[in-house]
Amino acid sequence: MNRIYILLAFCFSSLFMNAQIGIGTTTPNTSAALDVTSTNKGILAPRMTAAQKTAIITPATGLLIYQTDGAAGFWFYNGTIWQPFASGNGWGLSGNFGTTPATNILGTTDAQSLVLKANNIETARVLDDGNVGMGTSTPTAKLHITSASAYSFLQDFSAVATGDVSLVTTDNPYAFDSNSGCTATDSWRISTTDGSSAPCTNCNGNRAIIDYGDSACDQDATLIVKTGVIPLTSVAISFDYSFNGSSPELFTVVLYNETTSTPVSTLLNLTSSNEDTSFTSTVAITAGDTYSLQYRYVGDWGWGATVDNIKISAGDPVITIQDGNQANGFVLLSDANGNGVWTDPATLSIADDDWRFASGSTTNDPIYRTGYVTVGNTGAPSYLIDTEEPAILGEGTQFGVGNDEYFEDVQSEQSISHHVVPRVNNSISIGSASLRWSEVFAVNGTINTSDLREKESINTLKYGTESLMQLNPVAYQWKEEKYGATIVPEKDKRKKIGFIAQELKQVLPEVVQSEEWELVNGNLQKNPMKRLGVNYAEILPVVIKTTQEQQEIISSIKKQQNEIKTLLKELEK
Repeated sequence: MNRIYILLAFCFSSLFMNAQIGIGTTTPNTSAALDVTSTNKGILAPRMTAAQKTAIITPATGLLIYQTDGAAGFWFYNGTIWQPFASGNGWGLSGNFGTTPATNILGTTDAQSLVLKANNIETARVLDDGNVGMGTSTPTAKLHITSASAYSFLQDFSAVATGDVSLVTTDNPYAFDSNSGCTATDSWRISTTDGSSAPCTNCNGNRAIIDYGDSACDQDATLIVKTGVIPLTSVAISFDYSFNGSSPELFTVVLYNETTSTPVSTLLNLTSSNEDTSFTSTVAITAGDTYSLQYRYVGDWGWGATVDNIKISAGDPVITIQDGNQANGFVLLSDANGNGVWTDPATLSIADDDWRFASGSTTNDPIYRTGYVTVGNTGAPSYLIDTEEPAILGEGTQFGVGNDEYFEDVQSEQSISHHVVPRVNNSISIGSASLRWSEVFAVNGTINTSDLREKESINTLKYGTESLMQLNPVAYQWKEEKYGATIVPEKDKRKKIGFIAQELKQVLPEVVQSEEWELVNGNLQKNPMKRLGVNYAEILPVVIKTTQEQQEIISSIKKQQNEIKTLLKELEK
């Protein structure tokens, strides 16, 4: 018995000295305090419920148990809380099996975001509110995609006021300068129409133009469009332009580094040429600097240039969708189940669409609106096409027709920039018996063509003194006198003089118009007028004929008087 005690004492003293225990091995690993070696058995950790686990008093950091209920598996105490082993029910690098979607999740169970990284760089983030961001850590939508490497700049001058460049404010990203010897019309300005000799086919709406310099002015004006900071080392630059020049005209476009105050590249350098096209080029730049595009026009009473649709872009696309059916100009159209299908817009036909577009340029391929259209007006439109200058510009609304002609409203009146002529000669009237003009003002009167080469059946006028003496000139007032839609008060109605058409027709029927031509279903018809009209100018020949007749009588009387005077003198002798 004493021998057994001595042997046990020796064994325990050896254990305490080596601080190692080997089970199933006589040579425990030197790095392990306990080395259990077996080929057919394992280690069984303490098994307990979740309640028993949390009842352990002052658990040591690293204490390990196996939980048998709830989130069953190996749990350890990390010094603050109990947490499960990731290897117990985590996601494996080669996938998992036997999962249950209702309970097995990849994500967080507290109010924390889920971050996905590749090469230690964040590629996606799911916020605790469900918003998903790619390229952004603060997504503001259910799917928010951005690209820090993508850059895009667009200037089509739509937001710049129409008129001279003096309307552009100093905090606007456009700067203009011109030779001090020139007038305002000799510098770059914003307009909806091109110069008459520098039309830009691809330009739309407002565009920057310079044209027709003062004959006493050597034009030298530069349009500067500032792009701001560009974060890339290479950009694609494009713009639409037109230039009509003959020596010594000059049109240059330079990409300018505003940060270093140095030109980067001359994109265009034109002299005596006529061009109406688009420019596209890729240019290397210094990332992080501020740039501008400078359009310089030089000319001696030059012909002009136009610029619009300035675009600068670079970087990878933010999102690309490819299924083999994509094509330029196609759009994604969803079906009833929300499936997207690449579709040619020209094939779309939707009964309740707003704007309708069709490809091509023939009359069978229109672009048309199915409802009211308003231009400039921020309120509800009053007419099918309602154009109104924004109040902030303080100008009349202008509606352009062609390159130069336009209509403009001026204090409740309409002004026209050019001559107004009928489309067909000698067949179109201004006004009618139903819709009459109140007054027609002119500086030099009205001119009626009276060319002999256009007349036939010419006869001596049959009307004269006898007819003129039958006329009944009268003074009168109109029963109803208006200014626009407002009726003039009775006391303010004007006194008029003239003839009664019905009476005049009995004497001079040619000067009274009682019928007018109308086109009905393609057939020309002569219909009675609602009101008789008088051509007062045609009464003038009758007055002249009467004057001629009176002059003949006066001449005859004078001749008789002279004969009587001669006869009296002879009698006196």
